[in-house]
Amino acid sequence: MVEYPSDQGRMMLAEKLEDLEGRVRTVVALVTKLKGEKAGLGQRVEELQAVNKAQVEQVGALEAARRKDQEQLVRMQEEREEVRLKVDHLLEEIARIEASVEPGD
Repeated sequence: MVEYPSDQGRMMLAEKLEDLEGRVRTVVALVTKLKGEKAGLGQRVEELQAVNKAQVEQVGALEAARRKDQEQLVRMQEEREEVRLKVDHLLEEIARIEASVEPGD
């Protein structure tokens, strides 16, 4: 024997079904919204990765330029020291020449 629900039972089932349908609609709407947000966040991540890549390349270029400048600075310091030594040597020679040219006291 199959028992059929009464009208009151059917109404309760219909209400529960409507409640569940409402919840399902809410969940579906939320999932749809989250998928959209996820896509937007994915795009933002790609944009930030591109910015990061550009900054890494820029930092690499700046580091290379800094190394080149440092090498040039070292060369210039070495050249300056060589010139200073040559000038000191020339001043010593000039002093010797002047001493030999001056009449004896």
